[in-house]
Amino acid sequence: MVETGQGGPPPDGDSDRGPLLLGVLWAQAGIATVIVFLRLYARFMIHTTGWDDWLMFLTLAIFIASIIIATLQDSVGGYRHVYYLDEDAVVRALELNFILRGVHIIGYATGKASIGAFILRLIGPQNMWQKWVVWVLIIFTPLVNVLNCIFNFVQCNPVQGNWDPRVSAKCWEKRAQLKFAYFMCSENIAADTVLAIIPATFLVSMNLSLKKRINLTILLGLGSMATICGIVKTIELNSIRDAPDFTWGLYAVTVWALSEIFVIITCGSVPALKPLWDRYIVRRFSENNSECHGNWHAPKSESTSRSLWSDPGVQATTSTTKQLNINTAGEREIEIETIQEPQSAV
Repeated sequence: MVETGQGGPPPDGDSDRGPLLLGVLWAQAGIATVIVFLRLYARFMIHTTGWDDWLMFLTLAIFIASIIIATLQDSVGGYRHVYYLDEDAVVRALELNFILRGVHIIGYATGKASIGAFILRLIGPQNMWQKWVVWVLIIFTPLVNVLNCIFNFVQCNPVQGNWDPRVSAKCWEKRAQLKFAYFMCSENIAADTVLAIIPATFLVSMNLSLKKRINLTILLGLGSMATICGIVKTIELNSIRDAPDFTWGLYAVTVWALSEIFVIITCGSVPALKPLWDRYIVRRFSENNSECHGNWHAPKSESTSRSLWSDPGVQATTSTTKQLNINTAGEREIEIETIQEPQSAV
């Protein structure tokens, strides 16, 4: 028998949180898929596709795979009260949850690495310490997350002891693994915070208007919203640690854990959508203004169609040559200012 510690039946009867969970997660999957494909379209449109885009695409694939596993977990009653589950259903639910933990943790690593790689494309050669900080996060965060996955799998011998208490297994002390899990959560929260703050340290020195610097700082700092999910997830994880009705409690942990990946994908991709905003929104409003008030500005040339988020290695240079000769000290700042759309959204 699987010991649950559950006494009498729960007061709300045989309720199932699975349908609500899956409704939220599959809705998030649809939104995230649209955003990532718009991101890739925007990058292909201006020929600046980079490894940050493919890392985010990989994060989306991991996110969807995690939701599929959660769907399988729901099919065996994994989000119902444990009181109403038979022994085999409890073991199967815990096995699927064990697999889910290993898969979705990798999504945190690839998502944060994508955001870090995106920021690296914006940092100028004069901002070396920011580059070092971002590189440390890109390397250290995946390392911590991968180690947590490895520890999950090797903490019990045989591995079935992780989800089936009927198996005679030798396992590490539960407290040791739990401490490392908390360390991983804390490191991920810290990484989100640093990646949200660090753009402000180099945007302030760019040759842009104050309004644009503020807007860009907010736009690049959207990833900090993932810290909220991370904090709530950590609190929920602690609350079900010794809870007898653990399958019921897995709902809150799962929804916050996977919502964190959703926030990483959406908030990490929004800044990369700026070329689409400039081309299809800003330009359309500009053309409407021209029709109403006369063509008071020259039409946009192909050389100015690249946005602030273009790859510095392939940015158009024809419109910047003269200004670069005037002030070489502000080379990167002037280049960024002149290649963006004249009617920029920010």
